[in-house]
Amino acid sequence: MSSHRQRLAEAKAAHNHPTYATMAFVMGCGVQGPGTRSQVTDTDADSAGLLALFDQYGNQSFGYSHPRIIAAIEDQLAGRRLNSTKIMFEEEQIRLAARLAEVTGGSLPYSYLANGGGESIDNALKLARAATRRPGFVTAAGCFHGKTLAALSASGRPEHAALFEPFLPGFQQVPFGDLDALDRAVGADTAAVLLEPVQAEAGVIPPPPGYLAEVRRLCDERGALLILDEMQTAFGRCGTLFAHQLFEVQPDLMCIGKAFGGGIVPISAVMGTERVWGALRDQPSTFGSSLGGNPLSCRVGLEVLAIATEDGFVDGVVTKGAVIQGRLAAAVARHPRLLSAHRGVGMMHGLEFHDESLGGMVLGELLRRRVTSTYSLYNNRVLRVQPPMVIEADELAAGLDILDDVLDTLDGAHGPVPVRLSPYTRTVAVPLGGAELAALLRRKPHLLDPFAAEPEQETAAPPEVGSAGADAVVVEPGLAGTVGGRDAEWTDRVEWQPDGVVLCAEPGWLWKRLERSVRWRPDGEGGSLLTIALVWDAGTEGYEPMLGGHLGRIAHDRLDTLLTRLDRLAHATI
Repeated sequence: MSSHRQRLAEAKAAHNHPTYATMAFVMGCGVQGPGTRSQVTDTDADSAGLLALFDQYGNQSFGYSHPRIIAAIEDQLAGRRLNSTKIMFEEEQIRLAARLAEVTGGSLPYSYLANGGGESIDNALKLARAATRRPGFVTAAGCFHGKTLAALSASGRPEHAALFEPFLPGFQQVPFGDLDALDRAVGADTAAVLLEPVQAEAGVIPPPPGYLAEVRRLCDERGALLILDEMQTAFGRCGTLFAHQLFEVQPDLMCIGKAFGGGIVPISAVMGTERVWGALRDQPSTFGSSLGGNPLSCRVGLEVLAIATEDGFVDGVVTKGAVIQGRLAAAVARHPRLLSAHRGVGMMHGLEFHDESLGGMVLGELLRRRVTSTYSLYNNRVLRVQPPMVIEADELAAGLDILDDVLDTLDGAHGPVPVRLSPYTRTVAVPLGGAELAALLRRKPHLLDPFAAEPEQETAAPPEVGSAGADAVVVEPGLAGTVGGRDAEWTDRVEWQPDGVVLCAEPGWLWKRLERSVRWRPDGEGGSLLTIALVWDAGTEGYEPMLGGHLGRIAHDRLDTLLTRLDRLAHATI
């Protein structure tokens, strides 16, 4: 019987997101349980705790179940002021808007509250067009601004264009940090330049020194607005409450979200100047959100601001950020064969590997050691090191120690652990003849199958010696397998051939293709040469190299163990 974890994965694949379901299952992710601060439990592994070195793309910047945020939610629930009337004065919403104006020093006195980041990006684009009466926008290559059609149009990525063209008109891109290209792009029809202060999904890329100040100057010269997307950088992440303060640049519009809801409720906002807000005075009905700015979300937003502006909070981010900076810089210097770069600011960092398969190996090994991280969405080579800002100093040190140990393990004295991707083939000599091997694998066809949970299990209906055709094929429903070091089940097909055995998984939500074959030929000395071939494809397209780095390492190591067992069995037989 399949595990609860597998049943959840199958349901997610059938009714929600097939690719992400398969990816999480293959990487060995468990079933989320309760979380506290920087720890979340896995109920599929006896509630084992996992330490977060990543805050889920900015959503969990204040950790899991922050006690002050939980208390604010409980208090609001107890007061039963939860629903928006949309016609009455809603205290939490008004207080939050006033507090947002206050924490920007009055430079962005207005805000419009919505639910998700993409919604607020859309609102910013609308405000910019209304304020300037211009149609165009300039964005940066590698940007990520959300997944609405307008946000995807801003990112301009070819894989999105292939599905969703035509994009919304008026967007053009320039390289991030290239002032000459920006100078050529911003013209009389440019409503705004839209940028992330630090590009997150491109691989954690801070701006070059002075870049954002020059962007501000260009916008002022050309009459364009500057929109900053601070979804992942706001609330202290870069060592100041908002990242634009670190770079001493003032935007006309700023978008915030993600951590704004404490990782629990959806809330986002676009904030703007008096000039830009004229559109809401002229045409108030052009903006609206049914649940945006509801009392519960606004109460959480108020508590988030209270935490982020508390004395010592941002100073703690700076201190912990310096620790991350030093440790990751040292890791790059120590492991040039694995790592090509380290970039970051505050508590927002990325480690770039030479390829995504190495990153996949590290992600999988971290998870095995109960540490979570992930990759940058548009650069799979980059491992994110962006822990919750509330992580304790000793937890941070422990997580970085584990990361160091994983890197040391994969970059040994004799060189890095080889990347082994599908198709993977291995030939070894064994002291057993063909007849002995045939008899052994007739009874135990999974004996050299690194994906089998019980490789020595005997088949229920082994074929007769010399048999061929349908009677030499057995279908095994509910095969006990192992994927990413965790239990799995699938239907397998076993086919015996004169010179070997072939195992094939039935295509489904987990495997697009999984084939394991063992073939032998005489070595001329009474023994045999075994050729073991593995082919896998989880059907995740561009993520296969990253998953493959993880799967290939586990399969190779497991095969080492199985071959050692076979060697002992062979010598015992002899």
